[in-house]
Amino acid sequence: MLKGKTALVTGSTSGIGLGIAKALAGQGVHILLNGFGDVDAPRAEVLEAGKDFGVKVEFHGADMSRAAEIEDLFSYAQEKLGGIDIVVNGVGGAIRMRPFAEFEPEQIDAEIRRSLMPTLYACHAALPHLLARGGGTIVNVSSNATRGIHRVPYSAAKGGVNALTQSLAMEYAQHNIRV
Repeated sequence: MLKGKTALVTGSTSGIGLGIAKALAGQGVHILLNGFGDVDAPRAEVLEAGKDFGVKVEFHGADMSRAAEIEDLFSYAQEKLGGIDIVVNGVGGAIRMRPFAEFEPEQIDAEIRRSLMPTLYACHAALPHLLARGGGTIVNVSSNATRGIHRVPYSAAKGGVNALTQSLAMEYAQHNIRV
């Protein structure tokens, strides 16, 4: 039963993240949107999806590659929505596609910062809140491109998301946290 729960959906001002936020709102879940760009249109779409349930929709921008900003995001969720029950980590995406030998070290770092670190940091920030609530759910969006060509850094990052997800699931199952 999802009605009355609260979810943080990262990367939710467009694309897959927005679709997830709308689907959750349609189940009666209050939503904390996070992303860049236009906020009013996505907020209106999520509110419309949850209108039958009177869902609350808040927005807080945060650079998801920065741990401190993610900590602030969870503090905002606590203040405005009374906390989070569900975390959907949807931030990521390949920046460049080319043979691995053509990547510069800075480009490799950028791919990892975009597609692994937001999920890693958000899971870390979420755990104290979920533990205090007696449990919850973390959903990490990955990719089937973990074996892709011309996207080795992205593939490595998403492979890291998969490993993170499996390890957290085993480590926190006893605490009623599903990952």
